[in-house]
Amino acid sequence: MAGSNLLIHLDTIDQNDLIYVERDMNFAQKVGLCFLLYGDDHSDATYILQKLLAMTRSDFPQSDLLIKFAKSRPETWRRHLVEALCIIGARKVLRRLGFCWQELRMHYLPHIAGITLHVHPLLKSLYRMCEELSLVQSGRLLLDVREKVESQQAGDPLRFYDPAYLEIFLLDWLTRRSIKLGDINAAGSDVQLLVGHLKSNGLQAQANLLKDTIISNAPEPDAAGTAAMAVKQEIESDNQQSYCSTQIDALKLTRENAGIALIINQQKFHRNKFLSPDPLRRRDGTDVDKERLIEVFSSMGYNVEAYDNVDHMGIIERIRSACDRSLVRDSLVVFILSHGFEEAVYASNSIAMKITDIEDLLCSYDTLYYKPKLLIIQACQEKLVHKKKPNELFRIDVTTVSPDQHIDMLRAMSTVNGYAALRHTQTGSWFIGSLCDAIDRRSASEHIADILTIVTNEVSKKRGSNDESMVPNVKSTFRQHVYFPPRL
Repeated sequence: MAGSNLLIHLDTIDQNDLIYVERDMNFAQKVGLCFLLYGDDHSDATYILQKLLAMTRSDFPQSDLLIKFAKSRPETWRRHLVEALCIIGARKVLRRLGFCWQELRMHYLPHIAGITLHVHPLLKSLYRMCEELSLVQSGRLLLDVREKVESQQAGDPLRFYDPAYLEIFLLDWLTRRSIKLGDINAAGSDVQLLVGHLKSNGLQAQANLLKDTIISNAPEPDAAGTAAMAVKQEIESDNQQSYCSTQIDALKLTRENAGIALIINQQKFHRNKFLSPDPLRRRDGTDVDKERLIEVFSSMGYNVEAYDNVDHMGIIERIRSACDRSLVRDSLVVFILSHGFEEAVYASNSIAMKITDIEDLLCSYDTLYYKPKLLIIQACQEKLVHKKKPNELFRIDVTTVSPDQHIDMLRAMSTVNGYAALRHTQTGSWFIGSLCDAIDRRSASEHIADILTIVTNEVSKKRGSNDESMVPNVKSTFRQHVYFPPRL
């Protein structure tokens, strides 16, 4: 089909065909298509937003969305529709309309961001952004931007919460004018809310996609061209300082979505005769640690879940449950207060678990991808003589497939390997007590890594009645400064 024939074939599409076009698409495709067709006009965006919301509440989401679009733009609807179908990759629909995908691909260039013939270029780039973000990343963007939009805008909040359909939220923000497309050349556009979030969450490629679209479509040398040059300079500056900015950008956790603080508190132990070493002593004083952690983390908005004397399978079950429920939360903190030995910690049934396995478990969940994950362990890490070692360590069946999954993971141990972790039977452990004190005093001004540095310094100065000492051990893959939520 030659280029001229393609244009001729476009004119053969009848409005009656649109009924079958809608029937051939799933709901996600309809959302993306309507976003591309209706998003560039305020009244149209308001209309389609309400229609899509009604469809989400229906078991049979049939509609006349495309016929409505065709009637509103009698001269241009065919070209807009076919280009939008190319952008969302609706090949089945296009084949039924008699088009060849390769011909359309060469004509409309759906694979090249920021270049369009009829659809607004920023709508295409925003749709592309939605497709590139994972469900977790979409959820995080939704929480961050939605909070800012609704704090600045009057009116009822959007009663919809599924981050799988991020385009619906973009339509809402367009109708509120919290983001702006500008004209067909993107002059007058404003997507800074999105760009700011993307940059601060390590999504530089998506941030640059939006900014590049503005640059490549703005005419020069007018005011829009001047604005485009400013954006271009910003991108170049970002690229030159990307490593530095990643190190110094701050992530401030919110009280409303701080996350879960899971506390596994082991005071009493029973012995598994096949896997356990000698009987483990009762850990008096650990309840003091538990109550202090509950007080401190509850005051920061965390949903604290504390469990006493949990066996090895119970620990895994509770951690997995907390990970599953962290999709729309800012972070996850896991405390394990128990006996242990080098690189291992005991469950209440005296079965030892590898600490690296627990860390891998936290990192394996997409719900926590690029979110702060804190594993804080109060347990001895002494080297054990052979006769006291368990027959084998219980291994958690978990793997990570990419180093990126370990980003934003922090492990804080009460002691360095090879040594005991000191605990007072009435006042609790040195490490947990110092941690809670430091959060009390410093969380309003210091980020988490610096708070733990303060804890290490204070604990290392302590001395027991027999001159005992200990030094905490912290390792982190945080990409930026992370601040606890504000306290009450």
